[in-house]
Amino acid sequence: MIVKQYSFPSEEIAKEMILELAQEENELPFNKITVTESTHGIAILGFQDKYEFDEENEEITLVKKAEFYDVDVMWKGRSGYGWSSYEVNPKTPNHKFA
Repeated sequence: MIVKQYSFPSEEIAKEMILELAQEENELPFNKITVTESTHGIAILGFQDKYEFDEENEEITLVKKAEFYDVDVMWKGRSGYGWSSYEVNPKTPNHKFA
């Protein structure tokens, strides 16, 4: 099993890539697909904006708007066609498969 992280410039591109992995008869929305013929798991993290909580005012403030739509995939073998161009290697990943 190979786990890789991907960052897409848009949700639409991530959607296209995930739907390509799913079988044609699949009727689930792309963000509900978790297993395909070539994957053990797909974790859609989406846009991961950074927020800070101000305890004094009890307010949450957006610190940094995310630029990429993140997806983690646990492949059964080799990664899917076209996925390598979106692969990233974060120093502190936000997700791990159990």
